[in-house]
Amino acid sequence: MTYRSIFVHVDDAEPCERRVAVAASLARKYPAELFGGYILPPTELTRYARAVMAPDSVERYLQDRRESRATAEAKFRAAAAEAGVTNVSWRWPKGNPLGAAVMYARYADLAVIGQPPRDDPTLEFSADLANAVVMSGGRPVLFVPYVGDYTTLGERVLIAWKDSRESARAVSDALPLLKDAKQVFAVAITPAGEDTEEELTADAEVAAFLRRHQVKAKVTRIVAEDIAAGELLLSQVADFGADLIVMGAYSRPRLTELVWGGVTRVMLSSMTAPVLMSH
Repeated sequence: MTYRSIFVHVDDAEPCERRVAVAASLARKYPAELFGGYILPPTELTRYARAVMAPDSVERYLQDRRESRATAEAKFRAAAAEAGVTNVSWRWPKGNPLGAAVMYARYADLAVIGQPPRDDPTLEFSADLANAVVMSGGRPVLFVPYVGDYTTLGERVLIAWKDSRESARAVSDALPLLKDAKQVFAVAITPAGEDTEEELTADAEVAAFLRRHQVKAKVTRIVAEDIAAGELLLSQVADFGADLIVMGAYSRPRLTELVWGGVTRVMLSSMTAPVLMSH
């Protein structure tokens, strides 16, 4: 298994350059086709807006959109060229942007999008995009934080391990990165003070699975006492010096799929390194 196609979400925001650089670096490494999808919040003019706006205002608005798109494409292609990636393509949807993002992700091996930015006007759309791609894309999603520089990715990987479908899927989806890692550390968090036989068996099984794929991983189980699981994981990320986190993505049970579970929500809001999630 490897990555042969990588979709990266492109927009006009400053953090976009950071995630395009990460995606281009991965495309060069594996190697993979890199395609950028220019996806913005819905801003198309309605029939009413066109009717009440002066013709020159409509044309100026459309021209601004064309220029912004051309600028974003030029930056995307320049970043790919700088990384040495020649197999690139560019797409921009004319309809539902979230539906387009899901489709682009679904037919790629890996989707790269940005962490929803706090205190930003685009937060709601970015969160909706993240939910749609992770929950409906059917592919692993690499979130790149909106702050920080990431000169390495995947040298020291922390797996947020849990005996669940989502976590097992994430480990499998991350195998190309895990095989190239220098160190892999899997952390399982238990709310009880005594490990169950089922938990210990699951820990041994994931270690054996990784070993069969030539990945040597240390699996550690930690008791969460006075600190929530998400914050404890972030503490472990800092202690280990991880430059990549691998985890399952969980929605809150019995509610809409647009509501994240606790650990997923904490990681998306407070990530200190890129996070690969699978659902």
